[in-house]
Amino acid sequence: MHRTMLFNQMIEVMQRFYPISSALILQLSQVIHFIDYRAGYTILNYKEIQKFIWFQLKGTSAEMTRDIVNSGEFASWFWFVGDFIYTTPGFFSQQPSESAIVILEDSSFIYISIEDFTALKRQFLEAESLIEKLRDNYKVLRTQHAADMKRTALERARNLCHNHPHLLKICSRKQLASFLSMSPDTLTRSLKKLTN
Repeated sequence: MHRTMLFNQMIEVMQRFYPISSALILQLSQVIHFIDYRAGYTILNYKEIQKFIWFQLKGTSAEMTRDIVNSGEFASWFWFVGDFIYTTPGFFSQQPSESAIVILEDSSFIYISIEDFTALKRQFLEAESLIEKLRDNYKVLRTQHAADMKRTALERARNLCHNHPHLLKICSRKQLASFLSMSPDTLTRSLKKLTN
């Protein structure tokens, strides 16, 4: 029963993007899997081809991207409960990923393999439309994030505190600062201003 409720959570999210038939829902229920990961686990490494798409049921995950200039890495994206997790290029193109996916806190997922995903796309035309809507939504979110980076450091820090305050507890200042396109010192100063 518990897994049925979790599966239905994923279906509700899908239905927000595109109406899907009961036949597709039934078939999907037969090919999904459940898995838990501990904080710190890397579910996708750099240059690895993503063989699964995950749906975050619990916890938070981060996309880490290599910083060629500074020979480090930075947090380029975060996923939360209700998000589908994939990289671009990655799952849909079956090209090596330019980023890694790291679990930030103990998390639970539903996942589907590329083989089952491909079979669903062949069997149900609506699956392609659903995926396009899903991908379009994430493109909009990433474009919005890029536009938000033109705001002042204080505004960016305020938005972080308002929209995702728990990230302050589970991420390093360096991760958050890189995501917000500022230095860790600037983030620390901005957060102090917000608490005074």
